[in-house]
Amino acid sequence: MLTRVKGWLTDRRVPLLVALLAILLLLPTLGAGAFMDDHVHRMAYHPTFTQPGGPRGDWDLFRFLGDDPGALKSLRDQGLWPWWTVDGFKLALFRPLDSLWHALDYCVWPNAHWFMHAESILVFAATAFFAALLYRRLLGATVAAGIAALIFAVDDAHSTDIGWVANRHAVLSTLFGVLALVAHDRARRDGWKPGVFLAPLALLGAVFSGESGLSALAYLFAYALFLDRAPLRSRAVALLPHVGVALVWFAAYKLGRYGAAGGAFYIDPLRQTGAFIRAVGVRLPVLLAGQMAAPPADVWILWPPNETRSLVSICLLVLLVVGGGIFAVLRRDRNAAFFALGMVLSLLPACAVWPSDRLLLFAGIDGAEGRTLVVVSAPDSMIVNTVMAARVNENAPLPSALRVLSTAVGGTLKVGRADDRTLSVTLSDGFFRDPMATVFRDMQKAPLRVGDRVPVGAMVAEIVSVTEDGKLPSRVDFHFDRSLDDPSIVWVVWEKTRFVPFVAPKVGETRDLVVVSYQTAVGG
Repeated sequence: MLTRVKGWLTDRRVPLLVALLAILLLLPTLGAGAFMDDHVHRMAYHPTFTQPGGPRGDWDLFRFLGDDPGALKSLRDQGLWPWWTVDGFKLALFRPLDSLWHALDYCVWPNAHWFMHAESILVFAATAFFAALLYRRLLGATVAAGIAALIFAVDDAHSTDIGWVANRHAVLSTLFGVLALVAHDRARRDGWKPGVFLAPLALLGAVFSGESGLSALAYLFAYALFLDRAPLRSRAVALLPHVGVALVWFAAYKLGRYGAAGGAFYIDPLRQTGAFIRAVGVRLPVLLAGQMAAPPADVWILWPPNETRSLVSICLLVLLVVGGGIFAVLRRDRNAAFFALGMVLSLLPACAVWPSDRLLLFAGIDGAEGRTLVVVSAPDSMIVNTVMAARVNENAPLPSALRVLSTAVGGTLKVGRADDRTLSVTLSDGFFRDPMATVFRDMQKAPLRVGDRVPVGAMVAEIVSVTEDGKLPSRVDFHFDRSLDDPSIVWVVWEKTRFVPFVAPKVGETRDLVVVSYQTAVGG
């Protein structure tokens, strides 16, 4: 039996077999449908939709907001972005190749989500194929190479990238990155002259597919350090075309005014270098532990924000235990050293976003056509605007305005009515505890203090009190321009796994509402 398994793992057909296995395992994602940003991307091509700030090129679907205060105000007033979105907020991601592919999908077959998922599956299968080929080139036709190829193909950490159409950029950039490594290895090891040109060209495809393509540079550097046996000068010269590609990407990134600002979820390493370095110290151990053993990196988004240090400590302990056994191998095996250094350095770009390894039910919205829809509490800052985008795509009726008052995932939630036009929301744990709230505002850099008033359309949010540590609002009064009982306002609140209708309390009345944990809200 062991001999047969060994024969399979060392067979020259392993790259093809693991690619076919990846396709087989991922077939269930064909029915996954649209998810979060998928609705937003499709909405960009809906004939009734007008993009705030004006139209964008097909290569620019991931420019959610550039340096445009007018567009920000429009998004906030409409309620597509929450009231706490900070002035100066920006989220513009440079992914032109992936964006062009999405544009083709939504222009030619906008309703065929199964086909879009099939495209992603095929991209990942190709990635698995060439990754297996790379393992065999570096490790030989060995059991180790076969196991590495198999693990890559079946790793559950890849499932989100493949099952979420908008996240195809991660798979596409990885494919190009692996192709760059294969071509570079052939050029350096076998003297394959086309590889001198094809490797930088593939790297260009990687970085123009998504920012994760920069990770390929880490492996190219590690290759030059550990696997390339040529003189140092020759190795440095071989890397120059790749450095040139990085400079081209940097120039396009800066000239196109890409980047992120205002939130804590995304960090722009080029504009927020200090914050990025600090984030690396916290996020890198979580990513490494998730890659090498446990816990999975996805646990970050569910971990209490004020207890991040405990999670990092656990991950550091895991790395210490696992790393102790690995270190001895690294000292004597150049291949192992290459993969280890490449893995660590390749995770640095990923530290710019929170570590991480939902179709939505919205029963209460159907009566809100042409009226103001007020969401008293939701478990996630992104759920409501995702639903709005989905309804645009379905030509369904829409509210005239949308107001998400709070996101509650823990502690207690009290809702009261101070007067005829004012709703008071009190969260014992504080506002903005849900993982996605920090996309729109970094509360450490742009805190909301007692007395602050945030006007949003015909509503004003007033900060009445903050948590004991002074970091987050704990009570916010929402002043409307009409009675809360006005029939032009439709109220909903999150209950278990969906939104349900809500009746505004009477003047002087206070109600305790059930807080639904984030895990229950998104996992059922």
